[in-house]
Amino acid sequence: AGVITANNAIITGFTTVTGDYAIENTGGQITAGIVTTTDLNIGSGGTIFATDSSGNIGIGSSIPSTALDLSVQVKFKTYSENVEHLTVSAGIATVDLSKAQSFICTATADITTFEVLNIPSGSTAFTLKIDQDSTGGRSVGIDTFRINTGTSVPIYWPGGSVPVVTTTASRTDIYSFKTFDNNITASGLYGVIGGQNFA
Repeated sequence: AGVITANNAIITGFTTVTGDYAIENTGGQITAGIVTTTDLNIGSGGTIFATDSSGNIGIGSSIPSTALDLSVQVKFKTYSENVEHLTVSAGIATVDLSKAQSFICTATADITTFEVLNIPSGSTAFTLKIDQDSTGGRSVGIDTFRINTGTSVPIYWPGGSVPVVTTTASRTDIYSFKTFDNNITASGLYGVIGGQNFA
């Protein structure tokens, strides 16, 4: 009553535990079928793996700040990114960073503005592949960005020279943009030319 000490305990049914429940096995393995928990910490203070009640997962972080928080060095054998096709309406191309980091924009009409949505916290980058359609001659405002409130975003280019987007039919330009925080209306985006007039 109160305390049970055993070398081996096999439970084949259901166990309800109130209060603290500690499983310590330093010399072997623990096998569990299904675990339902609010918080799960592995390692001292959750420094190896941690989850929280919001469903966030941290690896190397005991308090994950995003859906997947990797606070360790990461090695990939290979990886891929989502590619999103931009929608263009009334000359405005919408770049939603919650959907992808790589975007294809086919200019079937003039594009005056790029509107950036859902900017993640911290530093991030994205790439635009701009295709002229088979007609060509579409102007693209590659230096005109704003957020969804309509506030303009400053764009910085190497040497301060704004590139001119290729307008030849069926040609492609590639541009990448980098930000060092999510307040891009103040800090701006740094643009680089990945290449122009691809054919």
